[in-house]
Amino acid sequence: MNYQHDVFISYAHIDNQPALEGQTGWIDDFHQALSVRVSQVLGRPLEIWRDPKLSGNDIFAQNIEEQLPQSAVLVSVLSPRYVKSDWCTREFRDFCDACNDASGIAIGHKSRIFKVVKTPFPPEIEPDALKSLLQQLLGYEFFQTDPQSGKFHEVSPDMKQEYWKRLDDLAQDIAALLERMVEPAPGAGEAKPAIYLAEGSFDLKEQRADVRRDLERRGYTVLPSRPLPLDAEELSDFVAGELTRSAISVHMVGTRYGMVPDGSELSIVETQLALAEKRADAEFVRLVWMPPGLDTPGLEVSDARNQKLIERLKTQGGWGDHADLLETGIETLKTTIDEQIRSIEEARKKPPAAPATTPAAQVSAQIYLICDQQDREQVVALKGFLFDSGFEVSLPLFEGDEADIRSEHEEALGSCDGVVVYYGAADELFLRKKLRDLQKCAADRKQPLRARAICIAPPLTASKQDFQTHEAMVIQQADGFQPGAWTTFVSAVNG
Repeated sequence: MNYQHDVFISYAHIDNQPALEGQTGWIDDFHQALSVRVSQVLGRPLEIWRDPKLSGNDIFAQNIEEQLPQSAVLVSVLSPRYVKSDWCTREFRDFCDACNDASGIAIGHKSRIFKVVKTPFPPEIEPDALKSLLQQLLGYEFFQTDPQSGKFHEVSPDMKQEYWKRLDDLAQDIAALLERMVEPAPGAGEAKPAIYLAEGSFDLKEQRADVRRDLERRGYTVLPSRPLPLDAEELSDFVAGELTRSAISVHMVGTRYGMVPDGSELSIVETQLALAEKRADAEFVRLVWMPPGLDTPGLEVSDARNQKLIERLKTQGGWGDHADLLETGIETLKTTIDEQIRSIEEARKKPPAAPATTPAAQVSAQIYLICDQQDREQVVALKGFLFDSGFEVSLPLFEGDEADIRSEHEEALGSCDGVVVYYGAADELFLRKKLRDLQKCAADRKQPLRARAICIAPPLTASKQDFQTHEAMVIQQADGFQPGAWTTFVSAVNG
């Protein structure tokens, strides 16, 4: 689709008021700098639309409603006033609606919404209309936090190095997405290995951002795809799911132990390390990096928990071709990641070895069709279609001992080739539980699932219409069973 505007900047007008008479506003400076830098990267002028918002109590203009569907990406400049503003909330919501009516909010693994945090704010003041999506976006922080006092300081053009580094990251990411929306990049059809770059402690924030920036500019998918949950159980489920999508995990250990999530005694740093160790297999590479001289007077580690973690990493065995501990500069870490990526890509290009023996008789692929007991009759048509497509199809048990039912459910998840979660009469809690089950089973499976799908079935609700996930294909069947919508899923299960 061709768009009239490349970028729509959404902001609260109070955030553009200059502190002193005669100065330009923060948004004015940001608009100008972003326009110039993205244009330089793209090699063409950037078309930005921004409402001047001369009055804070204007009625939501029809002109704005017309511009949102004509904009390729939305840049939301977040602040306390932004999340409290009905005007800004409506701009954000209407852009999401326009995306859903067109090509969708996501292009591959990248969102068309760019979250720029100008002024931090407590998450509890976010309106529900923004919260669910904003929490999934990593964002670009145009502020710095003093580690001693905890106070923040906004980054402005006067702070040249800090401001331009952040703006350049944002500009290059916008340019890359705009180019992808016009035409696929050369070699886009070749799947590149995804890289899990673990969240680290605050003292390594800049180094991690440097590595992530380097990988994303070369077209690699860098996970996690959104901020990590702060609840221990949710954190483990989410990280395990992201690791199953990754060919490499990179962990950075510094002078600090890192944040400890609710319900756990381990920090986020150590939790990710443990889950990556559990994920380890012959096709998964794990890299652990520490800055040289860690735990010396120059880089003293005072936290006993972190001292214990560092000592364990330095003394444990198991390092080799698929796991390595690096105590080097950051550039050596980048080089090592490159070497591992090349090795994985070369291995993927090699043709599979011919079977040494006569292959066994073809065994039908197994489909586990998960549904609520209320939907047993509604899934009959889908079950028959999958069976006629050559698959063995099983449903969950609904009667018997609760422990046996749970055990059978976990066994089916671990042994099937494909999963369909039928989201019909059951509530949203049912769907969330089943998605968590999928994430949990992924870490224990010897072979990954060939395909996962969420079937959106009647009765139709607002949450079903807006439902999106990276965990599975979303197949809309709101008007009843339609065989044509299942072609991609069937092909994926067939290999």
